[in-house]
Amino acid sequence: MNRAKLTIFVCLLLSGLLSVAAEPVLLPAQIKGSSEAVNSAMAAKDNFIKAKYASAENRFIQSNVKASYDDFADLVNKADHDDYVFLLYGIKMAEYGMFDLSDKLIDRLDNNHFTGAYVKDMRRYYYPSGMMDTKDVVIFADAYSNIVYNNMALETTTELLNPSCTSESDYKNYLISLGYYKSNNMPMALKYINYAIKENGTNVNYLSLKAKILADSKKTSQALKVLKEIKKTPFYTTDFQKKVRATEEYVLYKTSKNETLKDYHLAYYYHLIDKSSLATKVLQSALLSAKQYSSDIYALMGRVYYENNESIKAYEFASKAYKEDKHNYIAALTIADVKYDEKKYNDSLAYYKRAKRLSHTTASEVGVAKSYLALSKPDKAKKIYEKLLKDNKMNEDLLVESLKIIPQRVDYYLPRVASIDLANNDIWLGLANLAIKDGNYTMASTYLNNSYYIDENNFKYYYYLSLVLRAKGDTESADRLLLRCADINADYQSAINSGYSDYYGN
Repeated sequence: MNRAKLTIFVCLLLSGLLSVAAEPVLLPAQIKGSSEAVNSAMAAKDNFIKAKYASAENRFIQSNVKASYDDFADLVNKADHDDYVFLLYGIKMAEYGMFDLSDKLIDRLDNNHFTGAYVKDMRRYYYPSGMMDTKDVVIFADAYSNIVYNNMALETTTELLNPSCTSESDYKNYLISLGYYKSNNMPMALKYINYAIKENGTNVNYLSLKAKILADSKKTSQALKVLKEIKKTPFYTTDFQKKVRATEEYVLYKTSKNETLKDYHLAYYYHLIDKSSLATKVLQSALLSAKQYSSDIYALMGRVYYENNESIKAYEFASKAYKEDKHNYIAALTIADVKYDEKKYNDSLAYYKRAKRLSHTTASEVGVAKSYLALSKPDKAKKIYEKLLKDNKMNEDLLVESLKIIPQRVDYYLPRVASIDLANNDIWLGLANLAIKDGNYTMASTYLNNSYYIDENNFKYYYYLSLVLRAKGDTESADRLLLRCADINADYQSAINSGYSDYYGN
């Protein structure tokens, strides 16, 4: 489910089922005061964190790594407790090799269902076999910066090979391998990544580099064997699942013999690493010379457009793919998704069923169920959801969609979604709504903090926060927040009148 669809969906998700006991909604004209200086404490906190992170990031990329490390350390030491922020930046610090700082943030996390999956995935993917002292951390982080961002792979690898430079570790061998890889010395890259894996065979980042080295070395069967090993590792969060999928598409790009298929997998790789403009360029170029697999190219083009909220182009390309090949699963699924969005539910049901026959995926089965529900056949929808939930307890789309027909599980499923997709702002807002409904304003404020950090201009955030402050007796601040809500979306009243009670109360 793409983000725009999810935003619309969650607005409707709990309509009429989770009404918030709140004051009558005020019209902007009824509110006295100014919308300026709203939520200044949150803004100050947010600005400090974002400014400190921006400074650390820029310095790291520019290879001013000691200063970057100090900025990250300052963020760790001074940031107020916020699980969302700690996880977000803890993952980035682990990517950069600053494992000591990442570990400090992990230690400050609450031990709850929001954090557990991300911590496990982060450690499975990035962490070395043992922790290093600060001196080595900074040296290794500097090496990573020079290899990845500053075109100094060969010089940096030579420095790392000096035994007096740093302590020996599996992470050091990984960096030496990465340096050789970026220098196009595949035999030496393979030698050192094997050293790293011998010391730490569960590190998926190491395995991913080995798969790429083998793929670039034309050792297809060995690369695919390592890829198979990587895919056995259980990842629950969307972020790390995408990393594994991206590695898979890169390996398939390098090992495919047909040029059109190579372009297909390269485009898919770009799409998975959030470079969709590059993906479309590769696909457009591929279409000029494609003699085979043109339906696959059209289908992927349609999917990329759909997931970037360009439904007209998505339908155009998916239809071309389906016309050429009625057995193209991606084309059938994309057409079904577009038809569902257009509220043409009989059409969406037919295409989702077709997609299900082509590939027994959760996405196609969820599509069938939600189409049945839209066609007023709730018993059929519930039967499908109940069956799917037995084996797909961490599937985001399934969890969210099933709440339409099983609303009593909302207290259980919304937190689970948040635990596997940190950036899902609508789920944090839904959790805030539940907390407000239960009178738990402390938790509501925590969820709203996360929402604000994701998108400070979301009018729903200001409406919910106004409910929290009004319940605490701060009517003046609540009124100002409603003004801010109206500034962002002057038509928010019509949403209330349309029954969007999940966000606004009745």
